[in-house]
Amino acid sequence: MKGWVGLAAGLLLIAGLVWAGEPDPPAISPTGDITFVDEGQGGEVGEKPVNPFAAGEEGGARKDAVPGYVELSSGAKVPGRIFTTRAKRVKIFNLQKEVYEYVPVSAVRKIETVIEWERMEKEWRFKEAGGPEKVYTGRSYPARKFAYRLTLLNGHTITGHILGQPLYLAREGKTDRFVLHDRQKGPLDTTLEDLVYVRSVVLGREAYEEAGQANAERGTRNALREPQGPEHGRRAE
Repeated sequence: MKGWVGLAAGLLLIAGLVWAGEPDPPAISPTGDITFVDEGQGGEVGEKPVNPFAAGEEGGARKDAVPGYVELSSGAKVPGRIFTTRAKRVKIFNLQKEVYEYVPVSAVRKIETVIEWERMEKEWRFKEAGGPEKVYTGRSYPARKFAYRLTLLNGHTITGHILGQPLYLAREGKTDRFVLHDRQKGPLDTTLEDLVYVRSVVLGREAYEEAGQANAERGTRNALREPQGPEHGRRAE
């Protein structure tokens, strides 16, 4: 009997040592937060780009893509299935907390663009090569600075800066790419209105169907007003 007791005690001791060597499981947030404050999620500058598609997915949506639409400042709404680079989340610098947060696209309800400033910038050049004095050329270009407001499925909002985050939208057998920049600069002699930007991204089946229906109705109205031919009725790419 003593032998069995000794054997059982030895097994328990070994099990305790093995368990002690395993890391504790990650804690679950009591608030149900679906963002991540983790520097390891954003990637390092200069690392090899990640293919946003898996094998066989080029030109179509990934399995984790979310239905929705991208609205441009021109008023156009582009419906499709939206995703970002594989193994990446939306990286945003939270202006209130002053930390980077990483949000899965599937956790986002809406992304709204906030214009911090926009103006026409003058073009300057050096009066003489190597000299300090600059002169105005008489030409200008449009420029903007953005912040973004993310509304998550759990109602939480984050306002901050996004530095060149690509979003992909699969539609009609092809994929469009939209980039969320913190700054935007247009060509010389163009206007702020000419400089189109992403006004919002709305996710969800209802948003996807809403944009599709609106585009169908607009297309019908345009067909009644405009002649159809090679130079008419084509959507700008």
